[in-house]
Amino acid sequence: MVPALVAVVLAGWLLLTVVAALPRIGTATQRHVPDWFAPLLPAWTFFAPNPATKDKVLMYRDILANDTVGPLRLVLPEGGAGGRPGKALFDAASQLLRRAAAGWDEEPDARIRDARLMISTPYLLLLNRAATAPHDATAVSFEFVIAHASRRDEEPEVVFVSAVHRLKGAAGSGAVAHGGPGRRAVREGTPC
Repeated sequence: MVPALVAVVLAGWLLLTVVAALPRIGTATQRHVPDWFAPLLPAWTFFAPNPATKDKVLMYRDILANDTVGPLRLVLPEGGAGGRPGKALFDAASQLLRRAAAGWDEEPDARIRDARLMISTPYLLLLNRAATAPHDATAVSFEFVIAHASRRDEEPEVVFVSAVHRLKGAAGSGAVAHGGPGRRAVREGTPC
């Protein structure tokens, strides 16, 4: 009895996955799927009709003690851009952008919408990764940025800018700075 039930459930799941992948029927089908089941239906858009042509990258910029804003710097995942850490940052950035876009429809009050976004798991994950990156020794705060970047020689297109976040141990409070003659001092980041 149990093997037959498992076979029926898996066959139904396979059928629903195939129907959801069809161009015209799939979007209508996915709208009727319960929220708890939606993550189990893969979205196969590696190629047509909407191929991914740009990567989402995490960047940050420091706000220095003299109120100037530093340049955008790329945040690499722990262990390099490939593998699971890179995929985790990409997925968190994608999820954060989806939540930010959906927030406009769900909540008219900007303060509530921003507060909900700032306590979401993707926001906190990206914030923590940007906070642990090396910062300028005179930085007092920073903001992280999600940008679309291509492998061509194009400037990244900024699609999301976080709130400004204060750095732990900011300039003037005993932060440890690294640097030498002719090098700009850099403070190691600290987790949030």
